[in-house]
Amino acid sequence: MESWLKEAYNKIDDMPEKAKQIRELAKKDLFFFARLMNPGYVYGSIHREIFKWLEDYTLYGKGQASENKLIMLPRAHLKSHMVATWAAWMITRHPEITILYVSATAELAIVQLFAIKNILESGAYSKYFPEYIHPDSGKREKWSSTSIMVDHPQRKKEGIRDATVKTAGLTTNTTGWHADVICADDLVVPENAYTEEGRESVSKKTSQFTSIRNAGGFTLACGTRYDPRDIYAVWKEQVTETYDDEDNHTGKALVWNIKEYAVETDDIFLWPRSVRSDGKAFGFNRRTLSRIKSEYTDRTQFYAQYYNDPNDPDSQRISPEVFQYYNPRFLRSEGGRWFYNGKRLNIYAAVDFAYSLAAKADYTAIVVIGIDSDKNIYVLDIDRFKSFKNIEYFQHIAALHSKWGFKKLQAEVTAAQITIVEDIKNYVKTHGLRLSVVDYRPTRHEGRKEERIAAVLEHRYENYEMWHHEGGWTHILEEELMQERPAHDDIKDALASAVSIAVAPAKRAADKMKDFMSTKSRGTRFGGYV
Repeated sequence: MESWLKEAYNKIDDMPEKAKQIRELAKKDLFFFARLMNPGYVYGSIHREIFKWLEDYTLYGKGQASENKLIMLPRAHLKSHMVATWAAWMITRHPEITILYVSATAELAIVQLFAIKNILESGAYSKYFPEYIHPDSGKREKWSSTSIMVDHPQRKKEGIRDATVKTAGLTTNTTGWHADVICADDLVVPENAYTEEGRESVSKKTSQFTSIRNAGGFTLACGTRYDPRDIYAVWKEQVTETYDDEDNHTGKALVWNIKEYAVETDDIFLWPRSVRSDGKAFGFNRRTLSRIKSEYTDRTQFYAQYYNDPNDPDSQRISPEVFQYYNPRFLRSEGGRWFYNGKRLNIYAAVDFAYSLAAKADYTAIVVIGIDSDKNIYVLDIDRFKSFKNIEYFQHIAALHSKWGFKKLQAEVTAAQITIVEDIKNYVKTHGLRLSVVDYRPTRHEGRKEERIAAVLEHRYENYEMWHHEGGWTHILEEELMQERPAHDDIKDALASAVSIAVAPAKRAADKMKDFMSTKSRGTRFGGYV
């Protein structure tokens, strides 16, 4: 045994009984450990709750918790601080542990490693846990800005070669890395939150990190919402098959255990503002939050980051007051044509394919509309489903075509979806459908997808030209229409696509006469019609 380590164990043996009790309690109680190592912090009850929750985990086949954990607290509520403190505590409990600490960028992860190092190098830590870190920094096993290895003898006993903590960003090459635990801290940032490509890159990288994690390990993540379609929304829906010790299937369970809170609810603050003895304030009150809100030019971003709601409730794109509902009793089919209240409808359809081609990923939506001679547009049918098989896409289209008889279907395609549309066209020919499938490839000159959808739909809703049917997927469509950043926009996108190709039928002579008569009115002081 090295001399420094002998001296460390002698210090432990010579500790007063009270110090030994503090040492043991700090290993068991994370909140006690946090206050011992971070005496300058003023924690609230929410931090006590989270620290207690983090004590429950399964590692190396020991423990009861089987889920990953995700902390979704508002900004400036010490999320990252708690994860860094937890990592130092886990190292103290399991000196042989290996942790991959990943953030959106390598620089952010390095900052978090610095926080962990500050705890491990602190006077309080060396006082109660002298056997973990060599007192001479030049003689430590490895201690750099991107990774550390503690010097506890348990590492050598277990033959651990990987770093105790190693950092990475989303673009870091992690081939060949291994870790027992992954700490995912602020993976979502504005640079990757607002585009499908950015969100997809985060999703793919987080899947790769799972392959780095050793069997029996888990992930602890924390973050802030920017968009309802971010990786945190994906994690909320992940489900795993469960088995007992005899490998018998027992059901399903959520992969993630999540703690999610808003900054306040009915003026009761999650972390009420309090003042330390030296006058330094921590936490939030109404004045503090109001000041922050006033400095946000993007209100939606404010609600995402402080309320975990990526939509500003006060800034709806389309007001629910403009939603109108038609009576299906006036809808009839006659001689292969559709009519509403006696007026002929031209029928069109559009499909919005799931952005991700992976199974159980995004939704695909097909919307069927009818337009009359007055340019009233009726949402006749909505089909929404998850699939990654081209034949299933066609089967859904064929079923709607059989019911409504539309002659034209528009499909917005990306490079990855061209083959899907070509397959559907081949299926249409093979089955003899009278249907034209039209590719639509938006250009950058047409603006972002949100802008294209708004340009097609918003003025029509404001002019009361759009009509919904009650029930089915209509409530999802209306959520998508109202929200600035809906969790999904597949139905809204398909609706806009169908409307963009719709051509109103010519008016019948009887309708023209009815319109002419309805515009007449008495009103001049000389009498007569004008």
